[in-house]
Amino acid sequence: MTTAPAPTASTTYRPSHELDIGFAVVWTKTVRRRSGVHWWSTETPQGSATVAFRSSGGLVRADAWGAGSDWALSRLPRLLGTDDDHADDFRPEHPVLRRLCEHHGSLRLGASGRWYEALATTIIGQRVVTADAAASRERLSSRYGTPAPTGPGNPFPAPEAILRLSDHDFHRVGVERGRARVLRVAAKYADRIERLDDVSPAAAGAWLRRLPGIGPWTVGITTTIAAGDPDAVPVGDLHIPRMVTFALTGNEHGDDDTMLEALEPFAGHRQRVIRLVKLSGIGKDPHRPRPFRYDITRI
Repeated sequence: MTTAPAPTASTTYRPSHELDIGFAVVWTKTVRRRSGVHWWSTETPQGSATVAFRSSGGLVRADAWGAGSDWALSRLPRLLGTDDDHADDFRPEHPVLRRLCEHHGSLRLGASGRWYEALATTIIGQRVVTADAAASRERLSSRYGTPAPTGPGNPFPAPEAILRLSDHDFHRVGVERGRARVLRVAAKYADRIERLDDVSPAAAGAWLRRLPGIGPWTVGITTTIAAGDPDAVPVGDLHIPRMVTFALTGNEHGDDDTMLEALEPFAGHRQRVIRLVKLSGIGKDPHRPRPFRYDITRI
């Protein structure tokens, strides 16, 4: 058994609010959960960092490794929703949402502050099933990310690493030419994308929409990961419109239009509603055929 190296830095954080880590980071693909411990691997302005954290007795205990350890630990409270000051304003009268709210200790949304990583990891999920996107992200991180000193995975590759990859390199990790092209766009503008942390989620989303290959689904996921946008709606998703529409109206044949209509009374908190429904599994059809998986790495 390999012994983990001594952490570069450690901290203990006591949230001033109830904590539900799963709710806070549900979309954040750079956070992995293993045996009750959450691992956050990221490239910070000071270098790569891996953070292991868990909640116990109202405290969050965290250890970090790598050059970016201090930066990552200083941002951990934000990742866990400390800046989401409007969560307590969400008091839905809808009976399904009221029941789901009682199940969660907190409805706070986390914000990673890592805009390039949020965008790039979301791009990989465009037009493919969740399992294939996850496999491609893991392959990219394993082969081209900065080697992590410990933990279950490497940080997502830095922009310069993405720009060095050929179409063949992307093909080998399951990313076809179309998504590879959009990933290169994100990497090319990475410095400008990181500065979106200084503007509102709405302004950030409007700027991202100007980039080739970036549509409303990608923007909705990206802004809620990076900024904790409580109103982000990933229009164009395969499953979410049906699940949300069914949960709120009972209509089993939901689409984007019916979802947006059902979410209208919750304006300002629509992402909170979506997360509640997503985590509950309401509306999932066990008899629905599985989406077709097409593994291009075998070609």
